[in-house]
Amino acid sequence: MNGLSKALLATAVLLPAVATAQQAADSHPFSYSYVELGYDESDFQVGPADIDGDGLTLEGSFELTDDWHVVASYGTADLDNNIDVDTLAVGAGYRHPLKSNVDLYGRVLYISSEVDLPGPGDADDDGLGLQLRIRALVNDDLEVEGGIQHVDVGDSDTSLQAGIRYNFNDKLSAGLGLTFAGDTDGIGINARFAF
Repeated sequence: MNGLSKALLATAVLLPAVATAQQAADSHPFSYSYVELGYDESDFQVGPADIDGDGLTLEGSFELTDDWHVVASYGTADLDNNIDVDTLAVGAGYRHPLKSNVDLYGRVLYISSEVDLPGPGDADDDGLGLQLRIRALVNDDLEVEGGIQHVDVGDSDTSLQAGIRYNFNDKLSAGLGLTFAGDTDGIGINARFAF
């Protein structure tokens, strides 16, 4: 058997395996096109004061390609001492599959925050946020996620985030998330509809 025949034979044997592996990598199990409604309880450390509150967040994400997506969210929170906070975030994200059931993704966000304080004073600020997270599908119904987020709006703060999501079907899921940071700790639940 000459060199050309060996190369053709190797190609004939390896081509289906390579095509199958590429197809498996291309068919990722995670949707980055969704609408999500969340309820959060947070604890803020502002100087010596400890301020608690809760609020709602509406988030949407849309896949532009298999790897790129855009994201936007609007959240409103009612805090102690008649403090109200409205936050708008818009940005872009990129996913990189590590395995067929594990994604690494990052996002860059523009964040605008409006704080309504009691009395004549208000505090409005904007800045940037960076997220780096890992999503892993444990089985068809259960997904875990964890990562780090850095936000530079007013004061900068870095948080660790962890979450778990139960998929009722391909479209509807519910999640639980935890946030641990220098100035803010929180817990939240959410419902997500993927499309």
